Amino acid sequence: MNNERFFDQALKLIEAGGCSVAVPMLAGNLHSARAEPMRWEQICRTLRSHPLHKVLLEDPYVGRCFERPRGYAGDAPLIDLIYDRQPPAGTSIQAAEIFSITIGFPVSQAVRLRRDYAADMLKSALASNKRICSLACGHFREADGLVGRDMKSVVVVDQDVESLDVVRLRHGPQITTVEANVMRYLRAAGSRGETFDLVYTLGLTDYLDDRAMLLLHRMVKPLLRPGGRFLLANFKPHHLAMGWMEAVMDWHLIYRDEEDLAAFAEHSGFTSRTWTDPTGSIAWCEMEAG
Repeated sequence: MNNERFFDQALKLIEAGGCSVAVPMLAGNLHSARAEPMRWEQICRTLRSHPLHKVLLEDPYVGRCFERPRGYAGDAPLIDLIYDRQPPAGTSIQAAEIFSITIGFPVSQAVRLRRDYAADMLKSALASNKRICSLACGHFREADGLVGRDMKSVVVVDQDVESLDVVRLRHGPQITTVEANVMRYLRAAGSRGETFDLVYTLGLTDYLDDRAMLLLHRMVKPLLRPGGRFLLANFKPHHLAMGWMEAVMDWHLIYRDEEDLAAFAEHSGFTSRTWTDPTGSIAWCEMEAG
């Protein structure tokens, strides 16, 4: 099908009130089209020059990712939109309808499940008096249920000062916040002899190439106490919103499956267990030093 004609049809459907049909149809079309790498870049260019794209950018989730107000995709306020499922005040009726669909994609549900899993893990570790480090913490939303709790054994690290300001406002002096690039923090922590029972990151590795991924594993390993754990989550290849994220949102991740994560763990001397979340979108890897 001619891409421009297809985009014309999707736009007409949206303007006629058919968002619930047009948006999933477009996402499915883009998912299929991404399997044609020779044509994919041209399809993305065609979409972004089409009036349809301007309409899709009115969705506050799509728009924030594409426009990158903090200079990068997937910032903490964007993730909050996924968590809270509430469009900002002033969002038009049509944009809010698109938002309600995109925020309900399985990949968005996977992000919410990722937070929920981390929240349970964090609560359990705190109850056991573990020392914990969250890398690339964003707004640290997995700790929403722990506001007011003593979390002096928790260190959260992020290079985005605005994200850390939100954490400080929410948790005050009950938590240690560190403004730093993750790799620089790990290097400095290692030189100081810091150790943790649990180190985890929820979204960092989606942006790390293989060399940086191996470096992350090597730098975390000496920080773990005996029996300590390192946990990470990475988006899997071929999830259903992959084409949508790249073409519409200009959001590009580095995808890995369970076997990939297990190979990094083995290469770095960890024993590991891996699993995929219920939506099939995110692979998890939990490691212990061998």
